[in-house]
Amino acid sequence: MNPRSASTLFAAACVAAASAAHALPLSDRASFELFAGGSIATPGTFREAASIDGPDGSTSFNRLDFGDVYSSGYTGGAEFDYAMDSHLSAFARAAYSQFNGANRQVGALFSETDGHMPIDARFGDAHTGTLDIGARYSFTAGEKWHPFVGASFGASRVSEMTAMVSEPGGAPTTRVELGRASTVFEQRAETGVQFSPMENFDLRLTAAASHVDSGRPSGDTNLGLLGLDEENRSLVRGHWNFPAEIGAVWHF
Repeated sequence: MNPRSASTLFAAACVAAASAAHALPLSDRASFELFAGGSIATPGTFREAASIDGPDGSTSFNRLDFGDVYSSGYTGGAEFDYAMDSHLSAFARAAYSQFNGANRQVGALFSETDGHMPIDARFGDAHTGTLDIGARYSFTAGEKWHPFVGASFGASRVSEMTAMVSEPGGAPTTRVELGRASTVFEQRAETGVQFSPMENFDLRLTAAASHVDSGRPSGDTNLGLLGLDEENRSLVRGHWNFPAEIGAVWHF
């Protein structure tokens, strides 16, 4: 999905949502949530371990997982819900997720003359901005505690992924672009529990699994410094994220 298509789709969704909100009474049906949380895990592999022979010696690359590159992250956003009945609700959700880049030894050059020379990389921070729509089903109605399940889909704007690689032997650092900024599809499934301490206010605890599709590969000629080649350039973009969130919900 290119940015122009995503913008058109979002504009159409806004018009449809505005029409629905005008046609349907909001009293006792609408709610607004502010939420925040962080990633429990971000599985996914940039590449497996590999060894490459060259004129200066043998270069060994470590297995490089998504969790190795991004050490931690957080998410936050807002959601608007409309209850179709006592169990089923539809929602529109906007979220921002930040992933903090880490410093990693990605491999080493083994030379007969210079011995073991490490290859280090400092990965830049990355982020995504997501707009999606979905539905949520609550298993109990009118109780203080009610568990739920839900699903949604939408579009995510994924920032570029970069790294500064220190080549072996004291060479200058080189900037490597792993993936360009892209607008991609995102799918999410969730479960959790909602607690109602008072009539117009709830607390919602959510555990989710979110998948962001692959975007545009970078085509950077320096990808070989990280052990990446033409065949796996696009694999670094798509990934899973497992966030845990807590939200405050206000009912209209």
